[in-house]
Amino acid sequence: MIKKSHIVFPIFILMSFTFFLTNCGNEKKSKVDESIIESIDPKIELLRFDQDLFNAANSEEVLALEKKYPDFYPVYMYQIMAGITGMADVKAEEAASNIIKNFTTVTDFGIWLKNRADTVFPTLDPFKKDLTNAMKHYKYHFPKDTIPRFITFLSPLVVNFPVVEGKNQIGIGLDMYLGNDFKVYHSYNLADQFPNYRIRKMRKEYMLRDLLTAMSEKKIKTAMSSKRLIDEMIHEGKILYMVDALIPETDDSIKMGYTSEQMEWAEENESQIWAALVDSKALYTTEPDEIRDYISDGPFTTAKGFGAGTAPRTGAYIGWQIIKKYMELNPEMSIEKMLLLNDSDMIMTKARYKP
Repeated sequence: MIKKSHIVFPIFILMSFTFFLTNCGNEKKSKVDESIIESIDPKIELLRFDQDLFNAANSEEVLALEKKYPDFYPVYMYQIMAGITGMADVKAEEAASNIIKNFTTVTDFGIWLKNRADTVFPTLDPFKKDLTNAMKHYKYHFPKDTIPRFITFLSPLVVNFPVVEGKNQIGIGLDMYLGNDFKVYHSYNLADQFPNYRIRKMRKEYMLRDLLTAMSEKKIKTAMSSKRLIDEMIHEGKILYMVDALIPETDDSIKMGYTSEQMEWAEENESQIWAALVDSKALYTTEPDEIRDYISDGPFTTAKGFGAGTAPRTGAYIGWQIIKKYMELNPEMSIEKMLLLNDSDMIMTKARYKP
């Protein structure tokens, strides 16, 4: 039986013995040499494009930012801010003028947004410290990789750009992390963009997690042979495993995007979730809607038999547990090599996952 909000609702007829419950927060982490990690100097470069832009007094000073941010500047000006600067074929001078006229000097728009960001982020030193520690772990697991430049920016709540990747750079939109009490997030006309389950995570505690998730997704380059639910689960499990390796001290609830109650529910119901997936034969479905039911974010898992009172993304959660079990039973396997594996059935077999 799967518990929902302290009330028990049966999904399938399960054996009436007590299941062994696995607490992923206490599970064995992959072995790392902490002394080596501590000795790594990842040379973090955290640049404040948001401050530089708002300090620009005229279009000439805006244009000058392209020299400092040669790769990020065009992405910001002509993609992220296209609605303000104009389409991609607009002249550079006009785009620079438009961003000052329509954003950075507007009291109840750009300036107001910047003031909120300055309040939430009076300094980015704590974030940089955590980012540096995460990149130490990154270089430990991926020593040949180049650490990208990290660039903060502000946009007018462009929902599709919380984290923007480019050539050896990652942009982080501070406007997506201004706190779940930020009244604008709750505006009626933004309800479709910012449902309550998303607003809950639009705070600075999630900024590093989202950045590392984007980096992890980029590392998984192998194409899946099919698009079954189990393939998506393993894919999500790899991402979560890598994020976990980079920020091992962060609560698992943050990594999953869960409330503490949802995390507890998932841990307590792991065996039952797996039984439901197996009994329903959903693991091998290729139906996009069914896959989304288990993988997509939301207030709860929308698959048949779940619903209100359950945690969302249960497929991703189980995928994470499978990868953890696989890595535990294959200690010689590095994270880098594991991410390249594209045979979900082989991973399942070798993981011997039976919660």
